Amino acid sequence: MYIDKQLIVRCKKNEKAAYVELFKHYERYLYKLCYSYVQNEQDALDLSQEIYIKVFRSIQRFDEKMPFHPWLRTIAVNTCLNFKRSNRINAVSLNSRDEDDRSLEDMVASTMDVESEIENNDLGLLIRHKLDTLSPKHRMVIILRYYEGLSYDEIATVLKEPLGTVKTDIYRARNALKDKLKRELEQ
Repeated sequence: MYIDKQLIVRCKKNEKAAYVELFKHYERYLYKLCYSYVQNEQDALDLSQEIYIKVFRSIQRFDEKMPFHPWLRTIAVNTCLNFKRSNRINAVSLNSRDEDDRSLEDMVASTMDVESEIENNDLGLLIRHKLDTLSPKHRMVIILRYYEGLSYDEIATVLKEPLGTVKTDIYRARNALKDKLKRELEQ
């Protein structure tokens, strides 16, 4: 996601239009990232708003020679992790939508093979549910690697951890998730 460096410079000059443009550019990305952590529409919206406030307050310290996206992602991930740490109750909405903003009603009304769509949705929900049972650290590396598509090096940078630690954490998280899914499917 390329951001024009001039947009950042304008934000540093406190131009309201520049902030609006910047936030519009990242609105969907931040919402999807937050939603992947909290699995709740309202909390994801609240977290997105909190991230915007943090960006607004700290944009002066951002070096516009550096890429903006990793800096924003670090703020977003840390904000989501802090929320998860402070709010251990995981509520699931019955009216929830998936990442593509589809509800069960939308899928049933589609012309696609409804049965396989529901099976895929059920498997996705099962994986997300089991992902919630992992430790916060393991959940975070799985989301960054497989939902965000970050490389091991990028994850190490975001988490400020050695590359070897990140590789080990991903290996252990995958195995823990695989074991949980296997036990669930055997029942």
